[in-house]
Amino acid sequence: MSEPVLVVKNNLLSPYLNGNGNGLITDNTGKIIDVIVSGQEFVLRDDAEYDFSRKQIIPYVVTRYRNKYLLLQRTTKQAEKRLHNKYSLGIGGHINPEKNMSGRELIMHSLYRELNEEVAVGDIEKMYFVGVINDESNSVSRVHLGLLYVIDLKSDTFEVLESDKMTAQWVPQGSVGDYYSGFETWSQIVYDWYLSKEGTK
Repeated sequence: MSEPVLVVKNNLLSPYLNGNGNGLITDNTGKIIDVIVSGQEFVLRDDAEYDFSRKQIIPYVVTRYRNKYLLLQRTTKQAEKRLHNKYSLGIGGHINPEKNMSGRELIMHSLYRELNEEVAVGDIEKMYFVGVINDESNSVSRVHLGLLYVIDLKSDTFEVLESDKMTAQWVPQGSVGDYYSGFETWSQIVYDWYLSKEGTK
């Protein structure tokens, strides 16, 4: 059975996305979050995947320890074929309804739920909201909108919980670009618009 997922109508989001068809939006992010909170609705995922009038909201979290980033590689057991053997800098997932929960609380709950389903990590030192990933380059990305978060960990301890679906390794920041050609689209955006610029600070 198809699960209900959180979506927002494009006509509510478009004033803040225009001119940013493929990249990381860091302006007006507070307003975008406000629109998501006030305009959220739930539709069945099977319907949402082909509904270009709405965007599915996906919290997308990148995990970092000092100057190393956790790089995941999806296996052929991954449900979404487009991600088979692809590298990912982030972990993301749909937002499903939860009883007595909505808005920002629901977004953060979904972020931690998805992270804890895929990878067990140590204590979190800090979390940053970086910006909004918008990619209009293909039909799959056009119906999704990513909320990019970065987590700094206190240690490099981790365990892949879905080891049949992915592998993971720490990669120094200066070497992450070596995997760029194998990145899924959102990871390429994170690298181009955020991670590569971090190295110049």
